[in-house]
Amino acid sequence: MTDLHIVGVHGIWQGRTDSATLTADWRGALARGLTRHLGPATVIPAMTVPHYSPVFSTPRRHLGPEDAPQEEPVGPAEEEFILETLADYAPSAPGRTESPDTLGLGLPYLPRPVLTMITRVDREAGRGVGESLVRVIRQVFKYLHHPERAEQIRAQVLEAASVPGTRLAIAHSLGSVVTVDLILRGQFPLAVDGKEGLTTLVTCGSPMAWPTVRRGIGQGGRTFQLPDSVEWINLYARGDAIARGRGLAAVAQDVRDVEVSNGLAEPHAVTRYLDKKAVADAVAATTS
Repeated sequence: MTDLHIVGVHGIWQGRTDSATLTADWRGALARGLTRHLGPATVIPAMTVPHYSPVFSTPRRHLGPEDAPQEEPVGPAEEEFILETLADYAPSAPGRTESPDTLGLGLPYLPRPVLTMITRVDREAGRGVGESLVRVIRQVFKYLHHPERAEQIRAQVLEAASVPGTRLAIAHSLGSVVTVDLILRGQFPLAVDGKEGLTTLVTCGSPMAWPTVRRGIGQGGRTFQLPDSVEWINLYARGDAIARGRGLAAVAQDVRDVEVSNGLAEPHAVTRYLDKKAVADAVAATTS
């Protein structure tokens, strides 16, 4: 059997890096978990984390610092997507009104209804949560509703998946949406009919529970299922706002949810997920 190769599919905001750096960071975190849970003699598999963030880059107008981000305006369809996604985080309170003027945020590119919704989310989930969610939601929207960008991202992931020995994919945050989408499209090489290919998917901090996401990949209004040949393990942390501290069993069939503790500081961080025992066990099972 060919030695195991792992594909990692990253989430948002990886603009100031590259594939080599991402791969080293992911593999380092994975190595710490493997040696802790499986022993110091454990062989660390090869890994590739393709870097697709430049697909989301917006041309800069050079009106300020060279690295100052230039956000694209929010159009009507994206505004609706953001508001619907955030609504699940902040159910409306009858008779209560919100004022976005209390946010103190420099977010002039966001429409007032979105700022108002951020205020509601912050009141329910904690200050700063709404803005953090919007940054993720905007890139999820771009993947789901900008076909040319999505095709470029899928192409990069598929190139990494073409490396011999790719039997395991680890996908974080938006990366879980990309990977599940590829599998459901029948594009990700699977280990079927005696062919070498994917046997195990590990998702971490996934937003797949968002109804807007499931509709965006054509799985709205019902639970969905990956092919029987793929074992799906989903890690979520209670304090991870993207995963809402919940698993995916309510929306996906045959997924094995594993709750983990990622601490309070950065519960959504991929490096905190990668060193967990459930990931080490998945690597060991896929290697054998």
